[in-house]
Amino acid sequence: MPTLTEVLAPVVVSYIIYKYIEFYRIRSKIDSIPTVGSDSFVGAYINSWRYFINGRSFVKEGYYKYPGAAFKVPTLGTSTGWQIIISGKAMIDELRKAPLEAMTLAEANVDTLQTDIIISKHSRVNEFQTDVVRTPLTRALAGRFGDIREEIIEASKIYLPVGDDWEALPRAHGALLHIVCRTANRLFVGLPLCRDPEYLKIQEDWTVHLFMDSLLIHAMPSILKPVVGRAMSKVDSLMKRVQTFLEATIVERMEKDAKYGPDWEGKPADLISWLLDYAPPENRTVEDITVRVMFVNAAAVHTTTMGITNVLFELAARQEYIKPIREEISEVVRTHGWTKEAMLRLHKLDSFIKESFRLSGMGNTAGSRKTYKDFTFSNGVTIPKGYSIAIASGAIHFDPAIYPDPDTFNGWRFCETEDADGAKTEQWRNQVVTMDPTWLMWGVGRHACPGRFFAVNEIKAMVCHILSTYDIKLPGDATVPPAGTWFGNGRIPDSEAQILFRKRRSE
Repeated sequence: MPTLTEVLAPVVVSYIIYKYIEFYRIRSKIDSIPTVGSDSFVGAYINSWRYFINGRSFVKEGYYKYPGAAFKVPTLGTSTGWQIIISGKAMIDELRKAPLEAMTLAEANVDTLQTDIIISKHSRVNEFQTDVVRTPLTRALAGRFGDIREEIIEASKIYLPVGDDWEALPRAHGALLHIVCRTANRLFVGLPLCRDPEYLKIQEDWTVHLFMDSLLIHAMPSILKPVVGRAMSKVDSLMKRVQTFLEATIVERMEKDAKYGPDWEGKPADLISWLLDYAPPENRTVEDITVRVMFVNAAAVHTTTMGITNVLFELAARQEYIKPIREEISEVVRTHGWTKEAMLRLHKLDSFIKESFRLSGMGNTAGSRKTYKDFTFSNGVTIPKGYSIAIASGAIHFDPAIYPDPDTFNGWRFCETEDADGAKTEQWRNQVVTMDPTWLMWGVGRHACPGRFFAVNEIKAMVCHILSTYDIKLPGDATVPPAGTWFGNGRIPDSEAQILFRKRRSE
């Protein structure tokens, strides 16, 4: 009787031979695109892990070695094992204008997050929630700003220190996550659910499970992905738990829509109502609307938390910025009150936030797409069908030809500026939400982040409340912000770092 080793050995050898052949078949289609790192079978596998740990160095090397062109890097995050990265105004503009039948962000997300396996029946669907975020949610910010501010204040009382003397906020990132999640869900699902601890914990945790599950699945042999991925994923069970929270509300809204029409008196202005307004008939189900609420939470909560955490780390480390930003807040609020209009006029704070985003390196690449068919740029570079492509945003944001002295924090970098001829750049062109080929935080084109206006207004409102209510600093009066950790395509704030708080004292 053969031993287990004798049985498994030919299976393992056959699998390695299969992967070897498959690797060179996939690579052969993009041989004309230069590689950063090794493009051999073993070397590429090793470098895919190196890219996962320190992708920034790969992107920087390719950006300067192949300026205005394309290069490829081995990666764990795509089904082909390769990420094609571009730079240069011309290529970025062509990517921005690429038609939907050629490439889409949705297909790139399916590939990166392995949603065909993790949430199979909700993977390739009409993404009408994007239109909801882009239009009714964004338009509602002015009218609902009071609710957003109120939730920030109430959540801060629970999660931030309130003493007269300096007190450490341990794991500041985690505390800020709770505030962001509560505040976002005040707009998404309203009171009292936005304060329910169990509901909030699911919304905070499920995005982490989604990303970790996708990473696990990418590392598996293809034949095992569907079985093991579905068996190990917690995403389905989390979706069912959220449905128990939302079902009664969704059913009630649908019944009132059917009885009174879509504009019935007293209809709440929240994400559930807007999703039902935009949903095609086949998507007006409790399960589908629940999944969309979770999708929007996944996009809104963790990225905003990373943003506000980095901003507060920078402010706590750079005390010289606090007084002028406080003065701006006082002046603007005195004229415009606590409103969305006031947030728009906080130019110094906007510049500080944008500089924090730039330096914190929240993404090595941006503007991800996956091709539906071969796509050829005007410079002759062809991206074959089924390959992922992105922009070298991390390197662009540190290019000294674009941002002078790029490694130095300059909180006023994006305030109104003058060029060599004395011509002024209007403030709105420098705003953190504004997109151009040199500022790629939100992506490009029709696939740019639709929630950027909500995210930035939430961050501004949080900073305004904190600076108006508290003094902050880092332990030991440190003047260097805590270093984050590069993980995959982005940089995560130090989850253990502290910020010291006390009630604000007169200056």
